[in-house]
Amino acid sequence: MLGLYLFVRLALPLLLAALVAWLAARWINARLAAQPALKIPLPAHSLLDRAAAQHRYRRLRRRRPNLTHLQVSPHAPRSWLWATTAAIVATLVASVVLMPEGARFQQMVESVIGYPATVIEVTLPAGRHDALLQQWSPVLVQTARPISLRYRVGRTATPRETHAVMPVHVRRYGNHLQIATAQPVDGARLRAALQGLDARATEATVITQTRIAPWREAGWRAWAPHAAE
Repeated sequence: MLGLYLFVRLALPLLLAALVAWLAARWINARLAAQPALKIPLPAHSLLDRAAAQHRYRRLRRRRPNLTHLQVSPHAPRSWLWATTAAIVATLVASVVLMPEGARFQQMVESVIGYPATVIEVTLPAGRHDALLQQWSPVLVQTARPISLRYRVGRTATPRETHAVMPVHVRRYGNHLQIATAQPVDGARLRAALQGLDARATEATVITQTRIAPWREAGWRAWAPHAAE
């Protein structure tokens, strides 16, 4: 995970800047293509003042003596080029500033690709879900998983240690309540701990070991003991 984070931290700003530059180039080319070609009068008022251009001009006059105007494609104004440069720099700065810390990045990646968890499924009236979660909170908070990632951004930079917490997730559908721990937990010990808090609700509880991806699977929401779901 550390190698992936350092790669993304380096490559993502460059990719975004390249994307902005490509989009800006396409926009500028489309705007220039919609403009008519510039007609330069020949020969006395010709704007071709370089020696090589004058040589090509004389050769063109020999081939086409009746030519009266020279058509030149329009050029992008400097303001467009400065705006493109500013957009590229702003993209680089924003992507670096908004890049999550290492531990938060690991939490985001695991939330997408999935991680092993223990799922507690309870069947009881929906109105009792919040009360049950608060009653079980002393046990559930212990199943959250702390995440730590230590890395060095540059060769001479001070090592940085970042921290995050993978929370317990909850999913509801009708009278069914699913609670997913952030790490695998022994089912028998978990059932015994929950039974000590509410024996009646534990009788209707099914505990399974599975793998969840909260950001990819519908219905999962992070849960905190002090916030009613």
